[in-house]
Amino acid sequence: MAPQSPAGEAAANEPGPFLPGRGAVAVGAVLLVSLLGLTFDALLRDRGDFDYGLSRAVGEIAFRGDESFFRFFSTLTASFWAITLWSSLLIAMLAMRRWLAATALLAFPVVGGVNTLIRLLVRRPRPDWSELHFRWMTPEEIAYSAAHNDYVSYPSGHVVGAVLLYGFLYILARHLRFAPVRVAVRAACVAVIVLSGISRVWLGGHWVGDVLGGYALGGLALLVVALMYRALEPSTRRVPLIRAAPVPHDDARPHAHALTSTILFRGDEVSKIYNPGFVPQIIYWLSFQAPFAYAHNPTALRAAVARRNLAGRLTEYWFGRNCVAQALRAEQINGRWAITGRFTEGEEPRDHHRARQFLFELADRFDETGFPTWQIDPRQPRSLGNLLEQADGSYTIIDLESGLVSPLASPRAWVRAIRRAMVPMYDDVYFDLTREYVAREAAAMGKARGTQWVSDLEHLLDEAEALAAEWHGAEPRIWSRTLRFVFDGFGVLGAVRWLRRKTSMGRDRADAWLGACVTTWRADGRITEAQEAELRETIAAPEIQGVLPHLGVHLIIGVALRFPLGSITRASYTTGNLLLACLRFATRRIDRATWRRAIRIHSPLVIFVAAMPGIGTFAYLISGPVRSNHLLARVVFDSAGEKVPFRLYRRLGLRRLVAGREAAAA
Repeated sequence: MAPQSPAGEAAANEPGPFLPGRGAVAVGAVLLVSLLGLTFDALLRDRGDFDYGLSRAVGEIAFRGDESFFRFFSTLTASFWAITLWSSLLIAMLAMRRWLAATALLAFPVVGGVNTLIRLLVRRPRPDWSELHFRWMTPEEIAYSAAHNDYVSYPSGHVVGAVLLYGFLYILARHLRFAPVRVAVRAACVAVIVLSGISRVWLGGHWVGDVLGGYALGGLALLVVALMYRALEPSTRRVPLIRAAPVPHDDARPHAHALTSTILFRGDEVSKIYNPGFVPQIIYWLSFQAPFAYAHNPTALRAAVARRNLAGRLTEYWFGRNCVAQALRAEQINGRWAITGRFTEGEEPRDHHRARQFLFELADRFDETGFPTWQIDPRQPRSLGNLLEQADGSYTIIDLESGLVSPLASPRAWVRAIRRAMVPMYDDVYFDLTREYVAREAAAMGKARGTQWVSDLEHLLDEAEALAAEWHGAEPRIWSRTLRFVFDGFGVLGAVRWLRRKTSMGRDRADAWLGACVTTWRADGRITEAQEAELRETIAAPEIQGVLPHLGVHLIIGVALRFPLGSITRASYTTGNLLLACLRFATRRIDRATWRRAIRIHSPLVIFVAAMPGIGTFAYLISGPVRSNHLLARVVFDSAGEKVPFRLYRRLGLRRLVAGREAAAA
């Protein structure tokens, strides 16, 4: 028997949530905004508004041995001792096979490179000692400082290094079992981080803004490292560097080992239990900022089941038989997630040339329908290992789930992925291409396999797409989201689409509201059947239809926002439409008639009423197109008047004046 791993330990090794908590997002946002603001200020000025006063205040700190005290912390966080401690810690982590901690330490020089790049771009001079003139500064030191200013004051490298190195030591201290030692180590780390910044200002090496920039950059980098460590540390503890970690199984029973899994043969079923080593896990986290999906996310496994069966269905149409081993379910075996499929009899392909020809044809068909081709690409050395030859000479694919996130793909595959903002690539199906193919071939499929077969295929396609979307939505996927944000015009195009959706919703809502107003008057007997028909024709006219979307937007704003935000938003919306119409007319994008219609709709009177609380929601009811139809104006003013608080509309007799008396029922 192989070493057993109890189910309780497997459960304890489950990682934290895939998405970072609100607190981490909030802290990251504050640090990022602070870093950008301080960097922009450093680009514009040699020192900030409060730098001189705060630096002078820090320089006034005095106690016995103050200079030695602050020089100690400055030296401790300087290059020599920082690199020495970093190197020692890295060697210790590698010796103890703490792969995750070692990887985190290897990221620190990257942050140092970012810090150096910012310094070279900003080129802020160090403080002028003749301005500060702290009590410990001698004339010779002041003159030397002025002559040797290196113009790399922002941000403070000492502080960035201290936050990263001692902040990570603070995180590692959680593994110290003896509480007094753990508390002492963490207190020392906090002291070094705080005093490194104070010492750099006290010694005249940096302005306060430089130190704050160092805290922001170092804190942001440490936050990323902490999130990675929190997500991966439970699942990477004591795992091999590359190969899959062992899972409970009987060595006497048939089994096999893959890069990220152990494969157990159980009668007519075969189960692939995922327990990847460190390298596959860290590559996946760097790609998608989440734990290895097939080992920790059951939705990803269910998506893999649907994807494999969908591919098998398509091969039935292409080759007349299912050429993909059937996937049955995603399940937990001894506390670890696995994908279980139907056992397939077969042997290694005898004619490798013929097998490669089959894989080339299958890869072309997969590529046409938007399926990933990595596992079956004949140029991939392990692709033949995923292929079994049957007794009749046919072939069956037994594995379509990748063990690594790999950049090795054709230029066409990369172009497709980038266009869809799905980078890096990992077992992704481009469902838009799949749906286009199914729609194009539906008639031929129905003729060859039957209409019920096509219906089942479409149902499986819907299921696979929904599961893939749920899987991807549960992971941060920063690179894909960033690319999507860029393609979206940095949010501008998304805002335009959102506004169009809201405008369409507003049109429907306003149309329904006006229809209800007319229905109420007809039910009350205030208008005849002929007048009702006339009103409905008026509402359907293009001039009134031009008002309805904006009235609908005001109705939505009135529900979503309260005073004063609602009033401000409504007035801003109407003013923006008026200015946009004037700008388009000035640039000759619209003619005079269209511009005059826009002026009648978004008039200054409408803007004034829109800014009022309550009744501002119905400001577009006094626009020119509505006012020009007296009967329609009476109907809408009556319905709007009912919204006035304290029933003032009725108490003041305005309803009788606007709506008239109710007619007797016929």
